[in-house]
Amino acid sequence: MPGDFSMHPSFGCNQIIYGINKLETHMKTIQFFIAATVMFVLASCSLNQVKQTGELTASVREALNSPATLPIADEIELAEYIPLEVTDNDASLIDGVVDFAITSKYIYVLVSKEARIVLFDRQGHFLRTFLQQGQGPNDFRGMIGFIQANEANNRFYVIGSKMGIYTLEGEFVEDFPINHPVIYAHHLGNSRIGAISMPFMSFQDGSFGVGVFREDGETIMTKNDFYSPLVPKENSGFTFGVMGSPSDGKQSVLFKMASNDTIFRLSADTIQPALVAGLGNSDEEVIRGLNIRDIKKFPADGDIFVTDILETPRRYYLRMMLNKKYYVASVDKQSGETVVEQCDTPEVDASNLSDFNIQLGMVGSKGYKQFPIWGRILGNNLVQVVTPYEIEMFKKQTKIVIPQELQMRDVDANPIFIIYKVNKI
Repeated sequence: MPGDFSMHPSFGCNQIIYGINKLETHMKTIQFFIAATVMFVLASCSLNQVKQTGELTASVREALNSPATLPIADEIELAEYIPLEVTDNDASLIDGVVDFAITSKYIYVLVSKEARIVLFDRQGHFLRTFLQQGQGPNDFRGMIGFIQANEANNRFYVIGSKMGIYTLEGEFVEDFPINHPVIYAHHLGNSRIGAISMPFMSFQDGSFGVGVFREDGETIMTKNDFYSPLVPKENSGFTFGVMGSPSDGKQSVLFKMASNDTIFRLSADTIQPALVAGLGNSDEEVIRGLNIRDIKKFPADGDIFVTDILETPRRYYLRMMLNKKYYVASVDKQSGETVVEQCDTPEVDASNLSDFNIQLGMVGSKGYKQFPIWGRILGNNLVQVVTPYEIEMFKKQTKIVIPQELQMRDVDANPIFIIYKVNKI
């Protein structure tokens, strides 16, 4: 089958559905993964076994009964705070971070209201506009959805309605066409791309589901057999309950949809299960996540909605919504030990928190010095993006502790990048 793919202009955040406040999800354990596991509650967490087949099983639902602070502090060595500079050049102004990339030398920021990528050095000093969408000779001619930097190969990837390849300094290398609609794509290395098909297309009528493709569009593999007896096959496809998150350390993408309980990993050569989350959701949520003819944006009360994932060498971390509140969970890769923590957030509708920061940078765990952490693993770093306005709102309405480095900032200033060095196993 052809492997052409293209980005829909409504999507362009690392958690994919920024256009609808980053909605994604979860669900019932599919039959392929139903096997006996030993579970017991230990203090404030739930402990599970790793199945003999290598599939890791968590128990998020059970851990909700005894919430606790996540053990993220034992993964962090130090934190570096990098405020992005505002100069008298309007191009330095960042009106919202849709996506970002970092190297040892640069910070690249894809801004929200203007389709452009802004370049800063690692100290946060504004350098220039790296690339902008437009029709000029040096512009990116098409929609920009995601950005990625590969320092080892001196390559910068711009993924959207096509894939543009540049050097890290911005010199154009080549373009590859992207024609089939996708909601998310990520370069996996080895000249391959992991992609997730656009929602609301039937698996039987053209949706490839998830797939791995060569840069030139040739199909390596696809998977779209995400069916349930609860939904007719002709009505089955991805809905609002689909999500994908990059896993930089594994050169892969972690993928989840609401119609089952399994998180899959897309790598250069395989599509395979990584984690069974143990969400214990209802049939209603399975249907919401799979039935493209009965569209519901939000899950029913009582159902857990996984919005994004980050992966460290020791654990998986899930960010989730339940009853319009945010939670985060950690799952130990060796034991399956599962801990769930309720996020301390301002008293606003959860879907409106992105007004403070598209990245929802402070909707996370207070396990490190009582300051909430959420972000993305890039190399050996966990990179968090916060905004001064977000800090001010959380300071007024929550019990978090604001580090000295983030105090007394103009609420209209540029975002701050916080780079945490993550311990290696």
